Amino acid sequence: MEENENKNENVEVTETVEANETTVEATAEKVGGIKSKKGLIIGIVVALIAICIIFNVFFNTKGKAKSTIKNYLNNYGKGKYVKAMKQIDPAGRYVFRQLDEDEYEDFWTEYKEFKKSDEWDDVKEEWEERIEDMKDEEEDFDKDDKTTFKIKKITKFKKVGKNLYQVKAKIKAKQDGEEDEDTLTFYVMKKGLGTKLVNVSGL
Repeated sequence: MEENENKNENVEVTETVEANETTVEATAEKVGGIKSKKGLIIGIVVALIAICIIFNVFFNTKGKAKSTIKNYLNNYGKGKYVKAMKQIDPAGRYVFRQLDEDEYEDFWTEYKEFKKSDEWDDVKEEWEERIEDMKDEEEDFDKDDKTTFKIKKITKFKKVGKNLYQVKAKIKAKQDGEEDEDTLTFYVMKKGLGTKLVNVSGL
């Protein structure tokens, strides 16, 4: 009789242990599944971020052009002329000024040829002298003349030649409490992974 009771107890204990093991395995599988899904989601998010970064670095010329224009205007408005000038490609500026509108498609070919020429050394020297003059103008800048600029909208972004883009932007300027708004036309060149200005009113 005691033997049967012991057997029953052993059977119950065994069943309980097996049931617990099954529960633990099921829980482990569930947790593993959740972790796996979480890892998959994280992997997808990381991949999307990487794609966005690659797009911005290699393909988002419009965004880079807007940033270049913004940097130029903001620095110029604050009297930081040297920083503003750094947004300009002097060789690109020179070549662009030699071209008529129907010749813009030849810009990149002319640019590469110009950079190999002796004339580029003279233009570069003149540009460096202009930078020095800008330093003097910075010292004379009156902070009361500070102008803040805001790009309200890019109204046109058009490729007009290899690595050359026309950008029309609606600009809001504010100086000494007075505001003005105008649409300006810029020409921007793609250079390496970035962009540089080659023409804007006042250049």
